[in-house]
Amino acid sequence: MLRNLFALALLAASAALLWVSFSGEQPPPASVPVEPESVDWYPQRDWPDSAPATGKVSVFIFRDRNRDGILDSGDLPMASVAVALERPDGSYRTRRSNINGYTNFTVQAGGTGEDITEPGASYRWTVQVPPGWTITTTNGEQQASFRPLGGTPAGMVTDTPPAVVGLAPELTATGSFPALPDTPLVASASDGTAVKATTDASGRFELTLSPGAWTIRRADAKQALRRFTVKDAPVQLAAGAREPGTTGREPRWVDFEVLDRAIIEKLPMGYAGLGWDYLLAIDNQHYRGPGYVNVLTSGRTVGYNSSGYPVTITGLAPGERFDFEGGYFAVAWPQAEGEILEVEGWRGGEPVYRDELTLSFLGPSWLAADYRDIDRLVLRTRHYWQFSCDDLVFGVTPPPLNPALPK
Repeated sequence: MLRNLFALALLAASAALLWVSFSGEQPPPASVPVEPESVDWYPQRDWPDSAPATGKVSVFIFRDRNRDGILDSGDLPMASVAVALERPDGSYRTRRSNINGYTNFTVQAGGTGEDITEPGASYRWTVQVPPGWTITTTNGEQQASFRPLGGTPAGMVTDTPPAVVGLAPELTATGSFPALPDTPLVASASDGTAVKATTDASGRFELTLSPGAWTIRRADAKQALRRFTVKDAPVQLAAGAREPGTTGREPRWVDFEVLDRAIIEKLPMGYAGLGWDYLLAIDNQHYRGPGYVNVLTSGRTVGYNSSGYPVTITGLAPGERFDFEGGYFAVAWPQAEGEILEVEGWRGGEPVYRDELTLSFLGPSWLAADYRDIDRLVLRTRHYWQFSCDDLVFGVTPPPLNPALPK
């Protein structure tokens, strides 16, 4: 009984102490009630007396797909292109374009750590052109000076901000005819243009071409060795001489525009009439890797090999055959520039096609495969980095009772 009374007394004393501690002089409330009419909810800025903060000026880099030197609706932003800024003291600041194509430089009049700080001085931007690319807008170097202007975010502005810069890859067609070493070749376009080349001792060749349909033949023969089309990316022809031919299969374009649940999806069995393993569809900007952005050729979704592991593509039924026409491929990350994509076409448990494609994160290359009557396609990177891809083309035989398979 005494113990209970003691406990009650202790609780009462504690409550009294808390009441003394939190009563009396209370801290002011977080907000003081005011009459709304007494507040200027939309004040104008005091322009002359505004202190400068940090602003930005950007060089926008785009992939000029039609090579006309103009930012057209079909052109795309280009990620991770280096731009160097030469400052008045002779020092340099270098930045890379982000996933939306913008190369951002900081500006503040009188600043200390910003890229551009000195009013009246000259600043010069120079795009560092990647190997195998050219500038189509003829403005790889641009120059500007800044003048003070109170009230602006950075305290100074330029009347000549950098213009957009377009880049395009050299349009080459490479390949090999192992049975034709040291052999003169002629590539002919539909408009009558002819380009000559000679294979090396191993039968390899490289041609610099323009967009259009092309046919390669021996210089002393009329029979076509390969037929292919050049669009806006370099082309690698699968090894060997072969006519495209027809197998009566329906073409299916795999553009990966299947995302309806999340920004990343595993390709389901039956998509485009094929079976899929380890190939995923993803929004091109989700991972922020430049190779996911730069491989894009349509829509906004691309494909990649999950965790860098090999991809296997098959028919829906065991042994069912299909064709692989080709696709656009890149490597996802700058650290893997020059990664090798190994491509194999199998039939009846035996490899019948094998090719290698050197990948870049800066843009896609088209692999003109023309693999016919295969039952398994394997795509793997030699060092297990992620490749990215878009607009793969297959030929499939749809099941007769299900003609509405997704395309």
